[in-house]
Amino acid sequence: MRYQREEKIEVKLLSMRLIAHVSPEFAKAYHMPEDHQSAGFFCTDNDDVAYLAADDATKKANVKVLHAKTFYGGEGSSWSKNGGSIMVLLSGPRVADVKSGLQYAKDYIERRSGLYCFDGDPETSYYVDVVPRVGKYFGEWCNIEEGTSYAYLIGPPTESAYALDKALKAGDTRMVKYWAPPSNANSCGAVLAGTESACRSAKAAFVDAVRFALNNPDQI
Repeated sequence: MRYQREEKIEVKLLSMRLIAHVSPEFAKAYHMPEDHQSAGFFCTDNDDVAYLAADDATKKANVKVLHAKTFYGGEGSSWSKNGGSIMVLLSGPRVADVKSGLQYAKDYIERRSGLYCFDGDPETSYYVDVVPRVGKYFGEWCNIEEGTSYAYLIGPPTESAYALDKALKAGDTRMVKYWAPPSNANSCGAVLAGTESACRSAKAAFVDAVRFALNNPDQI
């Protein structure tokens, strides 16, 4: 079988919770800012969209990402049916701030996910997205300047390692975050920063290279 067609995979928001007034010990455990009193959690069945949804929330709501980390083994190793692949924790000064942050995250997850596979085969899944303007979360986490665009590219380890090199050669971008295999979810990927057009060129080159590698697994 030779893979050709990109197909989008639905991503699910599995759970959300809001804490209106956190306890002092909870705030201490997560190093909440002193002026923040509310917190919110969300879990999805895909970790990559959760990171991007959290970044989007920091652009549109007065919230801070306190915790976001992929579970070991991803969704298949989750403790519960609603645990998914990741838990993200946001905090804000007011309940309304956190509610807004959670709503923006929900919208991103349900409407703007970049999870795909080739020809309906879930074993070829990969995540690609271009964000025209970085949010506060990725700005700090990846050291990206305000107003900069970034490409989020991740997928199967061997194919993605090969494809990332092609992506970096396709446009004037720099690698600001790299997940070497094995990551928590046994994937490989990176965040590339640059102009929006350069990031889109990098994204296209990445997808083409992943497809080529999958179609030619033993070719030197």
